[in-house]
Amino acid sequence: MSVQYKHQSGQSAVVAIDKAPWGTFVLRWWNSAIRSWQRRKMKAVLHSLDDRILQDIGLSRGEIEDFVDGLSSAELRMTPIAPEPAPMSQDISYADLRRAA
Repeated sequence: MSVQYKHQSGQSAVVAIDKAPWGTFVLRWWNSAIRSWQRRKMKAVLHSLDDRILQDIGLSRGEIEDFVDGLSSAELRMTPIAPEPAPMSQDISYADLRRAA
């Protein structure tokens, strides 16, 4: 909704109120939903990192929420450049662990 003001002798009076078209409302809702999804995704990625990596980038677990809330839309669209790590095999025996140590 937009409001237009007409200035008269130092005071402002409402002249007209225009209702926003439904297309604008739907577009704002859609952009809000996308931004919310991007924020949740960024928080999940940061929470999945271990404490040492978070410390390297200057964050602690308690600061993740505030950090992500302060990001712009362009920053929320960032994608990681490192590939996803390969899952470890669950077939590791005790002997393998002793040899590795």
